[in-house]
Amino acid sequence: MAKSFQDCVILFGDSLTERQDVPQALFERMCQAYARKLDILNRGFGGYTTTGALPLFDKLFAKKGDDASRVRLVTLWFGTNDSVHFPNPRAVHPAQFKRNYEIILDHLTSPNSPYSISQTPVHILLITPPPSYLPQVPLPAKWVRSEERSLEFVNVVRELGKEYRNKETGTWSIEVLDLWKAMEVKAGGLGDGLAPFFHDGCHMTPEGYGVLWEEYRKIVNGPWKGHGLDWEDEDDLPVRVPSVRTIDHTRPDSVLELLGLPSYR
Repeated sequence: MAKSFQDCVILFGDSLTERQDVPQALFERMCQAYARKLDILNRGFGGYTTTGALPLFDKLFAKKGDDASRVRLVTLWFGTNDSVHFPNPRAVHPAQFKRNYEIILDHLTSPNSPYSISQTPVHILLITPPPSYLPQVPLPAKWVRSEERSLEFVNVVRELGKEYRNKETGTWSIEVLDLWKAMEVKAGGLGDGLAPFFHDGCHMTPEGYGVLWEEYRKIVNGPWKGHGLDWEDEDDLPVRVPSVRTIDHTRPDSVLELLGLPSYR
């Protein structure tokens, strides 16, 4: 058993979160940005929908009274699998998708939640599904997705962000990273300009994750500025263990006097 030492980030989602085989995907970028500052926990599960992932919540998040690391940030990034067309067995109705997200968000924020995360100033990042680039999708699977149905799920995420932002109490904060809109703007529409962002019409390339990261940086330096998430600002988010150059080597225990934590916790 490892002791709780650093605050952490939980990335909860499907394969777009899970992927570690694509250079500069979300997990890799988070690990690089928050090295020696926050532990990054990848809880992405390829192929999963919100309905499939919901039963896992209790296994991923500590209950009140448990000895666990404080969670600074949770990213929720589902919808790509939920939005496939029926009769695909993974297809989820938009209303059920919204309800699943509400259950997760209530677990994270409600004072009545049994989970310890609801007692801390956690940041919640809702990431919309990206658009698909259908010309890249293999022919047998082209019927599985459509722009119209995917956009229904994007709009659910956008609406939930607005609804829960109005519920903020000061102990938690929520933002929407609108990846659909960002890619649409970057590509000049939903046509061939999307091609560099995907390798199979659905899963993202390093360029696609670059768009995501650019938007995340804007949120950290915008509404979440000063919230202990800016990896480039030592005052906002210091390293947990100091540089070896700063400790007194005649007193090895002096390292304990220099352990860093952000003021915003």
